[in-house]
Amino acid sequence: MKSKSGNKSEICIIPKPVSLVRGEGSFLFDSDTVLVANECTSAAAAALADTFRPAAGFILKVTASLPKGRDSVFFALDPSLKELGDEGYRLVVANDRVTLAAPTQAGLFYAVQTLRQMLPPEIFSQKLQSGVEWGVPCAEITDYPRFAWRGLMLDTGHDFQRLSYIFRFIDLMAMHKFNVLHWHICDLGTFPLEIHGYPELQNPAHLGKREKGNPPRPVKHGFYTQDEARAVVAYAAERHITVLPEIDMPGHSQPVLLAYPEFDCPVPMYEWHDFERWEYCIGGEKAIAFIEEVLTQVMAIFPSELIHIGGDECPSTHWETCPVCQEAIKAQGLKDVEELRRSFLLRIERFLAGRGRRMIGWDELFENGVKTSTAIMAWRPKVSLTAPAAKAGHDVVVASASHLYFDYSETTTPVEKVYSFEPVPAELTAEQADKILGAQAQLWSDNHPTEEQIDRLVYPRACAAAEVVWSGRGNCDWADFAGRLRAHAPRLSSLDIHIPLPE
Repeated sequence: MKSKSGNKSEICIIPKPVSLVRGEGSFLFDSDTVLVANECTSAAAAALADTFRPAAGFILKVTASLPKGRDSVFFALDPSLKELGDEGYRLVVANDRVTLAAPTQAGLFYAVQTLRQMLPPEIFSQKLQSGVEWGVPCAEITDYPRFAWRGLMLDTGHDFQRLSYIFRFIDLMAMHKFNVLHWHICDLGTFPLEIHGYPELQNPAHLGKREKGNPPRPVKHGFYTQDEARAVVAYAAERHITVLPEIDMPGHSQPVLLAYPEFDCPVPMYEWHDFERWEYCIGGEKAIAFIEEVLTQVMAIFPSELIHIGGDECPSTHWETCPVCQEAIKAQGLKDVEELRRSFLLRIERFLAGRGRRMIGWDELFENGVKTSTAIMAWRPKVSLTAPAAKAGHDVVVASASHLYFDYSETTTPVEKVYSFEPVPAELTAEQADKILGAQAQLWSDNHPTEEQIDRLVYPRACAAAEVVWSGRGNCDWADFAGRLRAHAPRLSSLDIHIPLPE
């Protein structure tokens, strides 16, 4: 039997489990360790086996039968644990056996993520590590998340991100038990997703012209084929992450309007901030037909129930002087451009609903009078629409810029501030609070950060956000988290993310 006894070392997991009881001794992994899984649990077993391959240099055998005299890791789908919810799990580590049990595949996957963090931090390295004893402390853990929506947003619309980096971003999300990747596909810099019939969207001549960063960098050219986007969806799904696509409308659309100016209002161009084009001509059928075609192709790639349509920061200057928009206002019996905006949004809402999907967008949509079937992503702390939207009956995802915009500097939004965030307003009743689906943090690429800079902007603040949405209000303590973050830092270092240690 490969086991050892010793002092009870602290177990530092992020996000913190609901219940953790430390035992005596430890379980040691080596090349003889066997993973016991059936057809229903083999995916979780494969995820654990893959953990050991690069750093430990051995491949763990997966078998359907429990071997005699061999230390083993047993995977079980257990319906009796349904009280833990769709993503809960139990993990029991003894000297000669590890048992991972959950009511669902997702729960087993999260049990694997916890077990990975119980191993020495070198396990996260992609290079062979020598002289490491791959021990896991004995413990009993029961765990489940507070919120069903635990998200991070990655922006490829202000600046392009390589496909390999998106996969890395997903791996880091899975490690911290996030389950929604909000893919902000297009914006003022680029429209990088292949849309059949519209090849000019990928022409580098239509990229945004801003140079940002230090030294100043232009928007990177690149695009994703639809098959590559499907590969992202599949890769995320294997890690129990839903990809939420965002196609910005009616504003934030400069690359589209540069490529296809017929979708813009037929009035002289103007500059808003430092952008020469901004919003679609929402009174014209050409633009709306294009938008509906884009959404049709997007829905064929992304199976998520919700489709994000942006809806934020859109001036009405063009519409006020556009003869097409003004004619549409008269034809529809509308009062002004704001009613035209609402008519457009309701049309998109119906278009998605008719195809079995639901609309979600930034909190301006709540002000625009969309139906309660539309989910609201509340981002503006000064407007503070989380509680009003929930009271009105909307599902709400909290994405507050005050605490969850990770493109802001760590001086503006330090990790301790992120950790202090409470997504549910105190004024809500229990029934209203159920409309808060969860929360997510945003990484905007307006400033054209490098991949290394994105890593450091997101971590360690995403560690704090992960605990806010998983561990729950009563299970969060800053001093305790800071200690666990210090233990977590070597894991991130093994992944080439080097974070400052909290005091």
